Amino acid sequence: MFTINQKFLMWVFGLTRLKKRLLLVGYDLFVASIAFVLALALRLETIDYFYLPDTYIGILIAITSTFTVFLFFRLYDNITRYISIETAISVAIGSTLSCIVLLFGILLLKLEIPLSASLIFGILLCMFVAGMRLFIRYISQNMNKNNQENVAIFGVSPAGIQLMDALRQNPNYSVKLFIDDNPELDGKKLGGIGITNFDQVKKKFLNLHIKTLFLATSFKVDSMRQKVLDLVSYYPIKVKTIPSISKFIDSKLKIDHLKDIKIEDLLGREPVVPDEKLMRKSISKKIVLVTGAGGSIGSELCRQIISWKPKKLIMMDISEFAIYKLSEEIKQFSCIHEFDFVPLIGSVQDREFIKKIFDRFMVDTIYHTAAYKHVPLMEQNVMQCIKNNALGTLNMAEFSVAAKVKNFILVSSDKAVNPTSFMGASKRIAELICQNLSLQTKDTCFSIVRFGNVLGSSGSVVPLFKKQIEGGGPITLTHPEVTRYFMTIPEAAQLLIQAGSIDQGGNTFVLDMGKSIKILDLAKQMVHLSGKQPVLNTTRNLADNEIAIKISRLRPGEKLFEELTYNSNLIGTVHPRISTVVEKSIKSEELQSLLMVIKDAIRDNDYQKIFHNIAKVTDGISDINKSTDVFLEKDGADKDR
Repeated sequence: MFTINQKFLMWVFGLTRLKKRLLLVGYDLFVASIAFVLALALRLETIDYFYLPDTYIGILIAITSTFTVFLFFRLYDNITRYISIETAISVAIGSTLSCIVLLFGILLLKLEIPLSASLIFGILLCMFVAGMRLFIRYISQNMNKNNQENVAIFGVSPAGIQLMDALRQNPNYSVKLFIDDNPELDGKKLGGIGITNFDQVKKKFLNLHIKTLFLATSFKVDSMRQKVLDLVSYYPIKVKTIPSISKFIDSKLKIDHLKDIKIEDLLGREPVVPDEKLMRKSISKKIVLVTGAGGSIGSELCRQIISWKPKKLIMMDISEFAIYKLSEEIKQFSCIHEFDFVPLIGSVQDREFIKKIFDRFMVDTIYHTAAYKHVPLMEQNVMQCIKNNALGTLNMAEFSVAAKVKNFILVSSDKAVNPTSFMGASKRIAELICQNLSLQTKDTCFSIVRFGNVLGSSGSVVPLFKKQIEGGGPITLTHPEVTRYFMTIPEAAQLLIQAGSIDQGGNTFVLDMGKSIKILDLAKQMVHLSGKQPVLNTTRNLADNEIAIKISRLRPGEKLFEELTYNSNLIGTVHPRISTVVEKSIKSEELQSLLMVIKDAIRDNDYQKIFHNIAKVTDGISDINKSTDVFLEKDGADKDR
């Protein structure tokens, strides 16, 4: 409920601009007369001057000069609640000129008024006029103090100072703390706001009830990311950053332009400058084919490929919408980079369609990303998983050898190492196909690039958790100890291109994924970034600022942790984040026999044969009796009608 004072203030601030201006003019004229009277009282220390006509002439001069000078300086055009230091300077100059006019008036009219009274008048006028305007600004900024969001700013810099000024003019925010790691600033104040370092910030965030952290400094440094990540692991807080500090300093950016920090930004790393020679080697002036171009990795590959001036970019995907969307995006770059691009709708399972591609285009480089990758979903669609991921790779690889394609880069997965799922098994078979074909030809250089999850890709936990948080929860997690490797999509695509250019044939490359991340910690961090508090496995009613995290159980085919290699014998390459590994393959005869059996099993819909033979090249696939495949008819099971 509003108090009388609050209602009055809301009425005043709700007046029209003209009425506010008239009120301000009336106040200035009133305080001009008061300032003159007080100046005489301070100078003469008597009230006898009230009976002198010269006193009233002096008041008239003071009022007239004040109004004229302030009008000339356009002080009434300023929005008082946003008064700046420039406005205060204008008030001081105006008061000085009004003082001078009064002084000349006393001299010219030979008034019986001490000349020093004019100086005192100027000082008092400046104090009254500037003081009221500053008071109005203070009131306007604190009217909704109870509804303001307490915020902190990281970075005592020109951008940080300007951000503070902008936030102070915004009724929704109250700046409570500055953070900076400069030891000379620790414990000091800026604009009345305390400065602390990141090591001491957690306790102060709790005491000050900070809801949002604004970053007024570069966010590209790994140490900076880690500090913010540590903070959001401990405390529920929103984090926002400035897209371009230079724009903000130039006053081109508004508070609304500040963007939210995403978990992808926190888990990302300082990018390594790409080796231009490696980036160009397999792309520049070449015809490049990307399968699965509409996917997360495939589309990012296309974006990066066009920067290195291919002769032609062929984008192939089974999804019409994905190719349409990517084509519309690529069109914007085709005029700039001067290259041709060809959108193709088709499947890697369609041998006749693939043959048409190689008959039509003299492809130099293939990035084979087309694959089904969702583990539980593939457990329910075993035949399609093997047919697309394994036999689809066989189709692309065999036609590449026949067409003497120079470079074939298979995008593999950490799930291909000791696989316990059909998705992982299908990627392992795809690796074996490329390894064996590389031994049979010198015309095509096969490269296998293996890495873990990419942040923000379709089907990954990050967009899933984000959607669950936006819906108010709960976040669903299969096991509290599940860990995964993560990499940003742009970094993965960039390293993939360079790895494909390093190979001399048949090598398996492993990308440096950094440290594995506990998915439970990831979920908590994402909840904290939304400004809410995670609550694990609870049955009680949740508060508005809480998000539940529910633990179920591991899904079919899912592992607690992923591996990137079969052994730890990683060998460094010319790139610091790309290693190669020597791993045992299987004999060509064994692989051919396996592929023949798989083809027959798929043709005959023989699940028993699929399970039995794929288990030979994996670390064990789920028992057929426990399979969740939709089309598998178990003993005693009724068909759905």
